[in-house]
Amino acid sequence: MITRYSGCSKRACTLISSYRVNGRSQTRTEMRTKTGMCRELCTTTTFNNRQKCPTNYWSGLLAAGIIAASAETESEEPAPEPRPIDPPPPPQVLEYLDNLYDTQQYLELQHSMTRYEDLNNAEILWRRARALWEWLYMKGKRKNTADLQGAVDIIDQALAADETNSSAHRWKAIISNEYSKSMGMKQQIQNLETMKYHLERAIELNPSDATVLTLLGSWHTELLELSWWERKFVTTFKGELPACSREEALELFLKAEEISPKAWNRNLLYIGETYLRLGDKQKAKHYIELTLDQPVVTEDDELVLEEAERFYRKHFVLTL
Repeated sequence: MITRYSGCSKRACTLISSYRVNGRSQTRTEMRTKTGMCRELCTTTTFNNRQKCPTNYWSGLLAAGIIAASAETESEEPAPEPRPIDPPPPPQVLEYLDNLYDTQQYLELQHSMTRYEDLNNAEILWRRARALWEWLYMKGKRKNTADLQGAVDIIDQALAADETNSSAHRWKAIISNEYSKSMGMKQQIQNLETMKYHLERAIELNPSDATVLTLLGSWHTELLELSWWERKFVTTFKGELPACSREEALELFLKAEEISPKAWNRNLLYIGETYLRLGDKQKAKHYIELTLDQPVVTEDDELVLEEAERFYRKHFVLTL
């Protein structure tokens, strides 16, 4: 038996056709086609007279599909083309910038880097991040998350410009570590593997970078020296501590010292401390005494000297 329903209306089909499909309005022909679909559905199906016309149900689904398809189509935008990589400035420019950094002329360095703000080149970008990092230290803002974000963004741009740049990976590890500290313990824990990855990638790209070897060694020792509650906090979020060992840390410190002897006072201090933790008091004393004999040039050298003096008094000076 064929049953017509008063609830059936061509208006549903007409409403559907008013939506845009694939970014364009439907034509009159398509409107008539949908009207025909509505009529066919209503005249070829038998239903109980109390039922509502199924056309409204299927039309709603069709309309929803058209709306979704339209929204998806219209929201899709072509991906922006990657920014072209600019050639680096002349070598003498990079040497000049590095000399400013080495001589701790950080204000002049930050001023000089502003000339290259629009240059998309990894060699410039990681130096910009480094300059901003030191400038933030001068201003006492290195623990401010909002200020550190600028350095994070720049170093990320450097890696996007050249993922094979070892210095960019080194500074990504340094800056991301400080940035995570500014956001709290949880974020710092989540950054542990990120920091290790960038240090190891930097060594892979440049095995002779003594600074990165020292940083990776200290990554091991700092994890090993976490307090009980800090370990508990780490295991809560990560399940277990990342793999680390004092033996591997010592190997990294010694390798750094072999590559650049007495180049960084802190590395000598780390070697002495690690030897003591491993039970070799004689070698520990030797390296702490070497640390005490080094000239003090930078602010970090002053901090190292203070730490070495405390360490020596505690472990090697006999008290009556």
